[in-house]
Amino acid sequence: MADAGEMVNVARTQVDLVLPDGVAGLNAADPLVSEMAALCDGSVIFFSISWEIPVLAAHRAKGGRCVFVDNGHVVLATGMDQTSVLDLGSITFSDSVQRPFATENILAAVGAAWALGITGDLIRAGIQTFDFAHAAPSDPIHGDEKHARHETSGKGERQTLGHDSAPGLAAFE
Repeated sequence: MADAGEMVNVARTQVDLVLPDGVAGLNAADPLVSEMAALCDGSVIFFSISWEIPVLAAHRAKGGRCVFVDNGHVVLATGMDQTSVLDLGSITFSDSVQRPFATENILAAVGAAWALGITGDLIRAGIQTFDFAHAAPSDPIHGDEKHARHETSGKGERQTLGHDSAPGLAAFE
């Protein structure tokens, strides 16, 4: 794909296909991705490294679900109710360059697990045992590595575009 606009057109199809009982996980910090929420027939879980993103505040005000970082903790929020599920200080990253990419990946993964009904304790255990030394950052929507992946499990189907990137987008049904 030649540019971010073309990749957005591809990515938006994943949100267009979310059924009324499905969930789309969208990066609130990326306007190209967060605007796709309007295309979703199901619910949306926004994620962001910063809890101060206006998209998160508006979504929470409507009772929506969000995953974000607050005081070094990964937080799950439904409306104004929130629960810390993970202290990011307990995670060892291979280098400081990897940390922002890995943190966004953690937030996307936590949102995906939450959408599938996985408990906070299991989410925490999964993140704490993940090998971040082998996780490679990429940014398909903004032009780095371009990849898409399809996974299935007993709980449902997952389409992920930009999974290892800031503009991460995932649909869960």
